[in-house]
Amino acid sequence: MKSKTCFSHLGQLLTQYYNEKEAQNAANYINKTHNNDLLPYHCAKCNLWHLSPKNRRTSSQTCNRCTGRDGVKKESYSSKREAHLRANIIYDEQGISLRVYKCKYGFGWHLTKSQF
Repeated sequence: MKSKTCFSHLGQLLTQYYNEKEAQNAANYINKTHNNDLLPYHCAKCNLWHLSPKNRRTSSQTCNRCTGRDGVKKESYSSKREAHLRANIIYDEQGISLRVYKCKYGFGWHLTKSQF
């Protein structure tokens, strides 16, 4: 079923799965039949599961303390390397240059447009 709230980096509605097993089965099928390298991930926005190309995946979690200017909670990356990988993906896809910085509350690494 297509999501009503979640979009791909190309602006297309994502397919949603109700649990990890269902998403993993879909990824296995697509990987085998279409020779794609997809992985399931749990979406913090809709609380369901989607598939993502393996080379676009960076693990993150929502920070309990930090928000952006828009009031939305920031994503937190467990390492500086993971944060840089996500920043590079965003730059390649959207042309937005982001800086990586350490969370002042110790919840990993964040991205910002600000130069401080």
